[in-house]
Amino acid sequence: MVSFSLDDSVAAALRAKASAEGLTVEAYLAAIALAGDPKAASEMSEAELDRFLDDESTSGPSPSGTFSRAEIYSDHD
Repeated sequence: MVSFSLDDSVAAALRAKASAEGLTVEAYLAAIALAGDPKAASEMSEAELDRFLDDESTSGPSPSGTFSRAEIYSDHD
């Protein structure tokens, strides 16, 4: 564990931001340090991520803006 001193206004701002995200100050700072975006770490549950990845991995038309290998190499054997 590490401790450090912060100006009262900085500590209050951190508490407010962490609270707004539904996190403790420790979790908020860990999310910033490890992921860069505390919202990204807390927005999607593991089950939601699994469903998202399953949906994205199904066969069918390519999502908008992407091309399948067959579309890219349609002029090759």
